[in-house]
Amino acid sequence: MKRVFILICFLISIHQSRAYQSKGLLLAKIDSLEIRSGEFLYAYKKNRDTTEVLNYDSLNSYLEQYINFKLKVLEAKSLGYDTRPSFQQELAGYISQIRKPYLNNPKTEQRLVKLIHKRMQEEIQASHILIRVESNAPPSDTLKAYMLVDSLRRLVKDENSFAQLARQNSQDGSAKTGGKLGWFTALDMVSPFEDMAYKTKVNTVSGIAKTRFGYHILYITNRRPSKGKLKTSHIFFSNQNRNSATSLALANQVYDSLVQGVEWNKMARKYSDDNRTKMNGGQLPLSRIKQLPDDFMDIAYSLDHIGEISKPSQTQFGWHIVRLDEVEPIPEFGVAQSEIAQNLKRIGRNSYNTEELLNKLKSENGYSANEVLLESVIKSINSNGIEAYNGDANQTIFNIGKKQVRLKEFIEFLPSRKITPNINTLKSFYKQFEQETILSHEDSIAPQKYPEFGYLLKEYEEGLLLFEVMQQKIWNKALEDSLGIKKYHNDHFKNYREDKRFVIRALSSSNKSIIEKITRVYTDNNSSLDSIFSYSLSQKERSLLKIAKRTINANEMPNFETVGLKKGSWVENPETEEVYFIDKVIPSGYSTLDEVRGLVISDFQDYLEKQWIQQLRKKREVRVFKKALKKLAIN
Repeated sequence: MKRVFILICFLISIHQSRAYQSKGLLLAKIDSLEIRSGEFLYAYKKNRDTTEVLNYDSLNSYLEQYINFKLKVLEAKSLGYDTRPSFQQELAGYISQIRKPYLNNPKTEQRLVKLIHKRMQEEIQASHILIRVESNAPPSDTLKAYMLVDSLRRLVKDENSFAQLARQNSQDGSAKTGGKLGWFTALDMVSPFEDMAYKTKVNTVSGIAKTRFGYHILYITNRRPSKGKLKTSHIFFSNQNRNSATSLALANQVYDSLVQGVEWNKMARKYSDDNRTKMNGGQLPLSRIKQLPDDFMDIAYSLDHIGEISKPSQTQFGWHIVRLDEVEPIPEFGVAQSEIAQNLKRIGRNSYNTEELLNKLKSENGYSANEVLLESVIKSINSNGIEAYNGDANQTIFNIGKKQVRLKEFIEFLPSRKITPNINTLKSFYKQFEQETILSHEDSIAPQKYPEFGYLLKEYEEGLLLFEVMQQKIWNKALEDSLGIKKYHNDHFKNYREDKRFVIRALSSSNKSIIEKITRVYTDNNSSLDSIFSYSLSQKERSLLKIAKRTINANEMPNFETVGLKKGSWVENPETEEVYFIDKVIPSGYSTLDEVRGLVISDFQDYLEKQWIQQLRKKREVRVFKKALKKLAIN
């Protein structure tokens, strides 16, 4: 319920509208809290047509509502709701779902689309070793994993040694096959893994790639041009139905018959063990790598001409004779770019890679580093260990924006003070430290640097606070105050007057004679309607009868003077072809509390909220600057 309320009331998607200044005109103040035009217009225009004229009366009315909203939020903060661990945890969960604005990279998205399209022309066959590291793992675990994968990388001599190391050490399901991943192409793997694969040569081990799963090293065993999608047919000889030698012998006989001109479809229907496709000539769907097993696609890739058939070839499932029916190559860039861009957005890759992002943030925020100090510190720690370092830890190692990052922060970042890591490991940890520090700094200034992002963060926080305080001060209070509800109903009973109503049963049937029979029997015998259903109708007739019970107002009765209607009357509705049986007549008058309890509780909540707002306005000083508001209005 909370999630639905918040989404509807406060977290509606941002319309693409003009960027508002983070300062803007001062429109109102609540004590020292300022309400400025940027934030106000963001909220005002969010649920309105962006072409709507900014009318003064409308702005003024909304500003009063916005002030009331802010008063409630201030009250929630004064009660300490924003400091509760449960609130902080829930807020962090919502904020983690917001895409940070500095990640979007529209200027280089086209370059990335072109790069992906270029990579799609080539397929890579590789194996990998994975040493898992959780994304929230402590630095000590990260260091341990990094040093392990680095040491494994140094032991790789060739493909066989890599496979052996993978079987013994890899923490991926592929370990049992020596880390084999088969063939893949662009967008089949996570970005850092793909980047590393495409820049590694055949028959060599890659550098270390860090993904959300942990640390990887790859061994590239082959590359080949992509053929795109292939449509094939096959005649399949399963090893489950016979032994492999018998399957091969039968496959060779069928192949010889095909070479001699026997119809393909006839042989498929007669001999193929693939029951799903044999009656359709063994046709398989248009497929690319990863959509059919690698060993089958290897057979298909060996065929160069439409209609060409393979000799019997073995896969993990048995023997196949494969025919190439169609080739759909990778589309030209102009055709493919839209789909590639959509896929990049879907998987969150339409953003800067780490190196690009860091270079961008460094440039924007005036980054400068003390390279001499860094080199000296790394050499000292490498030679003597962290404990032995006795230099001035308060020296600035780099600047980012107005933030001075001290050497001691890097030293404290290192996972252990009892080890002597090598220079490469220390440089890797410094790179990670620098990256996390720069991103943390950008997070801290993002609400000011990207105003609408800041407004959205505030909206999440204030929306949750509003829900909490409303629940405690109004909603729960109203529900629990039974005497207050009763008194409110007594004081406002005139608001709950109802016109004359009828409790009816609406009868309908595809067989009109059934309705006629019911009305006739009831009139003649004056028996209860339920007994007529039970004793006067057959089981088949009852199955054709539809009955709906409801209460309707007198003015909803069709073409009938309602004065003479009473319990037991029949009324026909020609528009719906229903017949109404009146079970009860409810005269006009004031409703009891039980009859309108839900409506009374809702009105009581509104009443309590209005009283509360009056108290909050008396509690705080509220000032509205009309002249500034008029400046926002176009007319």
